[in-house]
Amino acid sequence: MIFPLTVGGAKVPQRVSLVTQTIRVLKDNINAGFWSGDLPGEIELCVHLCVSRVTLRKALHELQREGWVSSSQGKRRRITPRHLRMAVASNRVILLTESPLHLLHPFTIYWMDCLREDLSKAGFHLEIHSGPKVYGSNPEGSLSQMNRHLNPAGWVLYRSNERMQQWFSTNALPCVIAGSRHSGVRLPSVDVNHEAVCRHAVGQFLARQHRNLVFLNPDSGAAGDLKSETGFLEAAKIRQGAEVQAAVIRHDSTVEGICNKLDLLLGRPSPPTALLVSRPAFMLTVMSHLLRRKLTIPRDIALISRDNDYFLESLVPTVARYTSSPTVFAGKISRRVLQMARGEALSLDDILVMPSFVGGQTLG
Repeated sequence: MIFPLTVGGAKVPQRVSLVTQTIRVLKDNINAGFWSGDLPGEIELCVHLCVSRVTLRKALHELQREGWVSSSQGKRRRITPRHLRMAVASNRVILLTESPLHLLHPFTIYWMDCLREDLSKAGFHLEIHSGPKVYGSNPEGSLSQMNRHLNPAGWVLYRSNERMQQWFSTNALPCVIAGSRHSGVRLPSVDVNHEAVCRHAVGQFLARQHRNLVFLNPDSGAAGDLKSETGFLEAAKIRQGAEVQAAVIRHDSTVEGICNKLDLLLGRPSPPTALLVSRPAFMLTVMSHLLRRKLTIPRDIALISRDNDYFLESLVPTVARYTSSPTVFAGKISRRVLQMARGEALSLDDILVMPSFVGGQTLG
C-alpha cells in the first residue's frame, strides 16, 4: 500500500511510478470483473494499457507475488479464484457496422435510431461500432478481443459476412443478425425477404413477354444477395411453357465495373431485354449508362430495382422498385434485440419483411 508523504502534518504530492499505476489498473479491472478466467496476452495488455512490455511484466510479477494471478509455462496468467468474480451483467448492446453512420442508408439509420430509443426505455444502452477490421476475411481475433473488453448484454450484426456469423454462432453469444443469415448459422435474424422479391420481379418481367432476363448483383458474398440470386433463378426455371433465359451477373460494386458488365451484356448476339438490379445506387449507374448508350427505357430494356431509396422517386422515367416500411422493420428488429438483451430465449426462425411493389415507367 502507498501512503501519502506528509510535511509538518500536511499531505504533499507523491510521484507514483508507471509500474505502480499499472498494478492499480490491473487490480481494478480484475475487481470489476473486466476479465474472467485468464488475463489477455502480454501484447494485448500492452496495447490496452498503453505501457511497454517491460513495465507490464514488472506489474504482472508483482500481481503474481501478491497472489492475484498464477502462471504456468506456455499458458496465459490465470486470475486466482479468491480474486475472480463474475462481471456484473452489462446493460450495453453493441451494434457492428462496416460503414460509419453518415454513409448508411436513411432506412438503416431510422431503424437504428428506433432501436436505440427502445433499448433506452428498457434500461439498455446501444453502442454502434463501425470499421472494417471485424468485417475482414479473418475477424475471429478482433471479435474475441472486442467481446472480452466490452462484455455486452448482446450483439447486433448489420451486413455481416459468413465468418462473423459463424464465430458468434460457434461461441453461442447472444446475437441478432440485422440481415440474412448464412447456411449453418444458428442465430436469429430479421431481414427483407429478398428471395421472394426476386421471384416476384421475374413474374413481372414474364408478364410483359420478356424472356431474356439478367439479375445484376454485387459480388458481396452477403447472405441476402445470395438468396436473391436463388429466388431469381428458381422463379425463371419453374415457368412452364416459356423459353426463358435467365442469368446472374456479378460486379465489383464500382461504376466502371458495372458499366463494363453492361457493355458485355449489350454486346451479346441476344442481349437481355430485362434487368433486375440490386442496390439503388447501382440502379442509378445502370440507368445513366444505358441512356449514354442511346438505349430507350423500357422500349429497349426494362428495369426493376430490388431496393428503394428516396432519390429514386426523383428519377425519370419513374423507377419500378420494391419498398419496405421502415417502421415495420424497426419494430421487428427492436422486439428481437430486447428479448436478447433481457436474456430471453429466441427462436431461430428468420423474421422476414415483405416489401411492396411500386410500379414504374422503367418496367413499361
